[in-house]
Amino acid sequence: MRKILVTAASIGSAAVFGILSANAAESSFMLAKELAPAKGGGSKLLVTSDSIKAGQVSDRYTQNGENVSPSVNWTKGPTGTQSYAIILEDAGLGHTEPVAHWVVYDLPSTATRISENQPTQPQLLIASQGLNVRDASGFLGPKPPAGETHSYHMQVFALNTRLKLDPAKADRDDVVKAMKGHVLGLGEALFSYTGK
Repeated sequence: MRKILVTAASIGSAAVFGILSANAAESSFMLAKELAPAKGGGSKLLVTSDSIKAGQVSDRYTQNGENVSPSVNWTKGPTGTQSYAIILEDAGLGHTEPVAHWVVYDLPSTATRISENQPTQPQLLIASQGLNVRDASGFLGPKPPAGETHSYHMQVFALNTRLKLDPAKADRDDVVKAMKGHVLGLGEALFSYTGK
């Protein structure tokens, strides 16, 4: 049974009541883009993926399929960009914090794309991959519970530095912490997936 929370706010002499589902309250955590915002508003990057069709991904990019990492494309960052980072997070219902499915950082400033099907090793030819929710390097595809639809945020950050973190130890939180104060621009591509 779903819990219902009732909140009250005073406006003048009247109280206004609102009803929130427990799921809405639980999803009040902050995504990476909110924890490490662009300085002074920063530049907006346009982020796309050939793997996302009409806001959905096929089973190929999930644990129900081949668990292949999707492609990610982004527009060039502003002057001063020295590297890019990508964080893919599940903002699905019922989580108390985002679920990190993919953490990539220290992509060179000349990059505007990462191709699909990246290996799961910590060090790629052009970047490092941090630890996902399972404390393993590389991409971990979506797999929400059967019948549940989760939303995923593919966030790309243009940074004025290289993070130089140890990919064997760096997780989403480490990367977000290292990015704070260094984000010149960011953007995201959104998609959803329903568990089977």
